[in-house]
Amino acid sequence: MKPLENIKLRVNSDLHDKLPTKWKRIGNVLIIDLENLADDKKRGIAEIYADELNVKTVIQKRKVSGELRKPEKVDLLYGTKTITEISEYGIKYRLDLSEIMWSPGNTGWRSALAGPEKVIDFYSFDKPRTIIDYFAGIGYFALQMARGYPKAKIIAIDKNPKAIEYLTTNVKENNIENVEIINDDCRNVKLKADVIHLGYIGNTIDFLEHTHSCLNENGIAVFHEAYRNNWLGFKSRSDWGSIPTKFSDLMKIKGFVVEKFERVKFYGPSTSHIIATLRKN
Repeated sequence: MKPLENIKLRVNSDLHDKLPTKWKRIGNVLIIDLENLADDKKRGIAEIYADELNVKTVIQKRKVSGELRKPEKVDLLYGTKTITEISEYGIKYRLDLSEIMWSPGNTGWRSALAGPEKVIDFYSFDKPRTIIDYFAGIGYFALQMARGYPKAKIIAIDKNPKAIEYLTTNVKENNIENVEIINDDCRNVKLKADVIHLGYIGNTIDFLEHTHSCLNENGIAVFHEAYRNNWLGFKSRSDWGSIPTKFSDLMKIKGFVVEKFERVKFYGPSTSHIIATLRKN
């Protein structure tokens, strides 16, 4: 039986239509939306989900906002520990979900040279000496790039002190030696690089001017962002696979040529998380 079917067997039938059918399991923590339930029912239902899905903690789903990408509010529905550990493509990540975001939908795209062919294509660089990750977080991308390019220096920058704390731990736990960590706004850091990674969603374009000034000649920026599908000119799945003209023109204004473009995942109604390889013009 599927987990939800087992859960329904343990819950009064009058609540079945209010039970969430989707959730995010991150290590031993479950993030779920129980807002449709009365307050006096939430803990009991959360405990059933925890038992059936074999997790220690259940957290109410909340939005992640602000430049530090922190959860707006954390409601513990069951359990007490929000620190968890995830393993992806040979890298272990430790984090506190009450302080730091984690996107299960990006699995695979964080893998750099250790993952699917499509991802490898975007993260294959020609003997880079220095790679800078502007929004390193706990090492989502930086650790895999450090593992994939052991002869390169990886500079991981983040302005969130809590993220830096876990990034430092994760570098040590994975025995990675070619990462330098900087706790600052990336726009204050004027180091040069062959590759600059911008794994951020929201207003990534605001960081392109600084990126351009910090890239070496013919340097590459790996650019993540979310756009409305109609702005991109994509009306159906078959439209994907080409570089949108509007996007290309916008990047040209910023001093870049778009070499590659792909959708990472749906990001919301009629919106997509995209990735692009931009070469400094």
